[in-house]
Amino acid sequence: MNEIKKVLIAIDNEPSSEKVALHGFQLGSRLNAEIALISVIDTTMIMTEGSVTPMEFAETMKNECKKNQQLLVDHVFKDYKVWTFVEEGKPHEVILNMAQEWEADIIVLGTHGRKGISHLLLGSVAEKVLRHAEKPLFIIPTKS
Repeated sequence: MNEIKKVLIAIDNEPSSEKVALHGFQLGSRLNAEIALISVIDTTMIMTEGSVTPMEFAETMKNECKKNQQLLVDHVFKDYKVWTFVEEGKPHEVILNMAQEWEADIIVLGTHGRKGISHLLLGSVAEKVLRHAEKPLFIIPTKS
């Protein structure tokens, strides 16, 4: 097994992101690994009404992700150096592409544990990453 030197932590803007980030940080810091946070704006799902364009909405979402990441960096990671990425696209594809580009050794992400119609409608980013990943995954259940 290869040594884990880089940990990529995928988060969204849900309250459960802190739990995922904390588990990822614990793993990365114990291994003295580099750590990166990635948030993805799903541009395939953006629909807007009124005077807000999809591009403006995406920009607003990017800013929210950046704020969320900064709060996590300040609260969870404190003095630990953390890379941050906010990207656009299909979340599972972007996460997998970033893992390749950044040369992550493991991907940490959460799963909401949705079932039934909500799973069918929303899909599962974790499930799609799992099906297509070429890297090890550390999946954190975030269901309360």
